[in-house]
Amino acid sequence: MKEIPFFSTPAAFAMRVGQLATTIYDQMDGCLAAQGVKLPGYTTSIVQALFHAGPQSISDLATELQLSHQLASQRVQWLVRRGFVTTASGADDRRVRIVTLTRAGRVEADKLQRFLPRLEAAYGDLFDEVGLDLHDGVVRASAALVDRPLAARFGPVPLAGAAPVTKRGRS
Repeated sequence: MKEIPFFSTPAAFAMRVGQLATTIYDQMDGCLAAQGVKLPGYTTSIVQALFHAGPQSISDLATELQLSHQLASQRVQWLVRRGFVTTASGADDRRVRIVTLTRAGRVEADKLQRFLPRLEAAYGDLFDEVGLDLHDGVVRASAALVDRPLAARFGPVPLAGAAPVTKRGRS
């Protein structure tokens, strides 16, 4: 296969982070299942938020977890279909959907509490192996991008008609 320019450089960082997240979620799903937890990894943050903070609107969950409203809603719907949460209209605004753990959801949340210390230890082992606290790095990178977005980090705009720079120099 032909080498694709910039795939082996930091320019492909977002792609690599996405690939890492996919790998982590796939492997976490196997670990959760092995521990008898019926939740996929991508729903655990919602279950954690509901378990510790109680019923919340989908909008509040999305804000708290820094997810798009659409993504939070999709994850909540997965939990609804499996019987782990219910949704009901808000008392003050019927358009607002309040999400609440069901009895089955609380059972899974309890199992999740026992799983999370083991997951934390597994990540610690991974971070030791690679010599980098990836969690801290991601948290710091996210904060840095809020303070100074990627667009502000671009150098001067190249002159019109200038040839792009490739791995082998100017093309």
